[in-house]
Amino acid sequence: MPTTVLIVEDEPDLVHVMELTLKRAGFGVVAAATGGEGRTMLAQHEVHVVVMDRGLPDMDGLEATQLLRGDGYDGAIIVVSGHVGGDHVAASLEAGADEVLSKPFKLAELVELVHHVVAPVAEVG
Repeated sequence: MPTTVLIVEDEPDLVHVMELTLKRAGFGVVAAATGGEGRTMLAQHEVHVVVMDRGLPDMDGLEATQLLRGDGYDGAIIVVSGHVGGDHVAASLEAGADEVLSKPFKLAELVELVHHVVAPVAEVG
């Protein structure tokens, strides 16, 4: 069973290219356009990594990250954001993110980061 990535992103074009890229890299992919939909998808699918946009229409991605952690999700979360600077990274990590990826990013960076956060899980399992 492949590692499954949940993309929580409200820009359909970006979801499409991330989904294609991650599938080509061998990952399973599910997607949600809001933080609320992301929580629903986690309840319906076995998800190993969440790629969480910071700017969602229903809530801030950091709030969504905190909710996922509060729901008991212990998989990796990568926050993707157009915000820059150390404060942004610190706030993302405090909210429960494992990694932060700043927009714009190269799709190869996303794949590399997903591999990076999955590797410790694979070593334990």
